[in-house]
Amino acid sequence: MENVIQIHFYANMRTMTGLAHLEVPLASARTLRALLDRLIELFPGLHPNLLDQHGDLRHDVPIFVNGRNPRLTRAGTGMLLKPDDIISLFSPISSGRMNVEVMREPAAVEKGKMG
Repeated sequence: MENVIQIHFYANMRTMTGLAHLEVPLASARTLRALLDRLIELFPGLHPNLLDQHGDLRHDVPIFVNGRNPRLTRAGTGMLLKPDDIISLFSPISSGRMNVEVMREPAAVEKGKMG
């Protein structure tokens, strides 16, 4: 059996892809960034919903690898994927930034604010 990564789509991401989940061969997406690029190849309409004007993952897109936020790792979207990893992809959030990222900013920590 081939090593695969599972992607689960939620809310508008599910509507845009027409799928609840998808399996992608690990060989075609060794990193999270490569996986995002592959998803955009498969579903071009995802591009503006995943990447910003600089080609980086939008800050308002909740994405999780095995239930963990890759933004909180040193590798970020460069993180290596492993067989049977589960990627959860949600619609952009309306506040424009994820609360966990706002909490990491020094000003927010000092003031005790979430943003």
